[in-house]
Amino acid sequence: MSALWISSSHSDPFFQDLLDNRGRCSGSVDRNGMKMPFSSRSFLTASIFLGLWFFVGAVCAPLDAQQSFTQSLQFEPRETTPLFTHALEDGDEKEGPSAKELRKLVQQAAMSGDASALAEVLRTMGRMPGRNATAAVLSTANSLSRSTADDIYWFLLQGVAGFKGADAFTEMGEFVVRYKSKPIARDLLNALRKTRSKYANRVIRRVMEYCPIDMQMMAVDIAAEIPVRRTVDVLMPILARECAKEKDGKRPPTELKRSLISAMEALTMQQLGNSLINWQGWWERERSRGLKVIREEAENHESTTGLARPLDPVRARQFLGLEDLPPGKVLVIKGPTAKNGFDTNYDHIEHVLERISIPHTVIEKGEVEKSSFSFKGVAAVFINCSHIHKFCQNPNHKAGEYTGNRMHRCVGEGAHDEVQFKMNKDAIDKIVSFVEKGGYLFTEDWCLIEVLEVGFNKFLRSGTALEGGSFGISPEKGMTSHPLLRGVFVPPVDMDALRRRAYGLDDEDDDEDAEYDPSSEDDPGDVDGDRGKTGVGNSDLDAPGEIEDPDIRLVKHQWKIDKESPSLDIRSKKVQVLIDSEDLRKECGEGAVAVTFTVKKGRVIHVLSHFGEQSSSDNEATIENLLINFLLQVRIRAGN
Repeated sequence: MSALWISSSHSDPFFQDLLDNRGRCSGSVDRNGMKMPFSSRSFLTASIFLGLWFFVGAVCAPLDAQQSFTQSLQFEPRETTPLFTHALEDGDEKEGPSAKELRKLVQQAAMSGDASALAEVLRTMGRMPGRNATAAVLSTANSLSRSTADDIYWFLLQGVAGFKGADAFTEMGEFVVRYKSKPIARDLLNALRKTRSKYANRVIRRVMEYCPIDMQMMAVDIAAEIPVRRTVDVLMPILARECAKEKDGKRPPTELKRSLISAMEALTMQQLGNSLINWQGWWERERSRGLKVIREEAENHESTTGLARPLDPVRARQFLGLEDLPPGKVLVIKGPTAKNGFDTNYDHIEHVLERISIPHTVIEKGEVEKSSFSFKGVAAVFINCSHIHKFCQNPNHKAGEYTGNRMHRCVGEGAHDEVQFKMNKDAIDKIVSFVEKGGYLFTEDWCLIEVLEVGFNKFLRSGTALEGGSFGISPEKGMTSHPLLRGVFVPPVDMDALRRRAYGLDDEDDDEDAEYDPSSEDDPGDVDGDRGKTGVGNSDLDAPGEIEDPDIRLVKHQWKIDKESPSLDIRSKKVQVLIDSEDLRKECGEGAVAVTFTVKKGRVIHVLSHFGEQSSSDNEATIENLLINFLLQVRIRAGN
């Protein structure tokens, strides 16, 4: 009787060859190896969609989108920039090109299949005064919100969020309120997480007054990283509003209030607790000095150790409490080590928890199967992906030819010692009961087959076994406001450099501190006006004479998928897709990479392949944020 030998690791040459040559990431590669953020399919889709929607016959999409896109990778100047220049010259000398004219230029650039041309158009438009350029980009992005041209959609939002003009933020403020019920409003707010301009308060102010709670939470995250006194002026009345909801202590603080307090602490570097009276009294006394002076005098007590990069200010303060979780609240279930010394775990989430100093307990699968085992007192369970198929653990046997399911044929003299480390039905039933009673469950890769397909098959089942590789990923449209995606798709920022730039200081000369004017932190141009439904200010009072170059860049993310990881077969509308991949959808018909769903009082989150191996091309901490957000939700659950 033959047996199978389990593959020792995913660094095995057989696996590495597959990972290096299968399922490449989103975008094309030019002769120099440079990756572009757009796939030819996205450009073709956008060309068809925009052509039909906006100006049939006015501008024709390329007949060969693939050829057009491949040529664009050379980054040579094309017709788009001259067209844009002519439009500027032909426009009214005072008013410039109309929003309609600018929108047509954005559409032409998007349809050309030339990523560099579209980026150049956005850069040029970002330096224009007024609101028309911003309106044109947002209008084009909105037209793509229901198409499958995800790459261009995200690029346009990231681009417009990099605009620096005061009027640009006025236009964005109106836009997010006007489309507050649509996914694009949330996705624009997520893109604005990279801004550090005081004019972003024109957006924040309207979101806090007119938009739903999930958007308000996003706005607080933005505000916490704009250290000017205008930000505190905007947040203070919202804090008063949330405090009033407590009815003199008869009701618990809202989640928004807790975030507001964290944001205020981050902005002011003060610890004044949850008392509105304390915050209002202190701000009345100290406001005139300016937030820059206040922050420089305070101790910088901020830092979260163990993380690949510091969290944003709000979550950094929330994260501190995680280190104080009582023992046993966080449980990791792992696979055992076989007799031949093989570690059956394909991932070790416990190592990530150790690195970021999260108290946790680790047990093996067999413990859950014991009748005496109980999840009492546990708030969250992580289950490592581990081997679930039968294999031989005879230490004298060796691996032969590859047979599938991450195993090789077992070769050697003597009897085979076959084992299978897969949780039984009783163990799965305990996990289901744990979630139903309010527990949080985090699973990955083959846990879909071992756990979810058995206990939660009404929600999720395993799909196609994938070949593996790296795939480009993006947030599901409209899901950027979900608590589990906070900070996941936000680029890293040099906060010190940006703070100094915001205050007009030279990095090499602190003498300019003496010339600092606290009023520079204000925005008197943010007043109510007549344009649009929300009445966001349209005054150019205090607006800079020259607009800075916009920040035009797209955060690129890849998700590593191992060979024979199962794709996700979503069976219920209750399952929310958090992270999606158009490249993966082309391969197997389903693009979901990370999903979540609630089961009675609890929640399940599942990620495709192994979470511990994921990284971002911009910063390895970006995907780590998904785990942090899960833990923050666990803290809330444990606290309750």
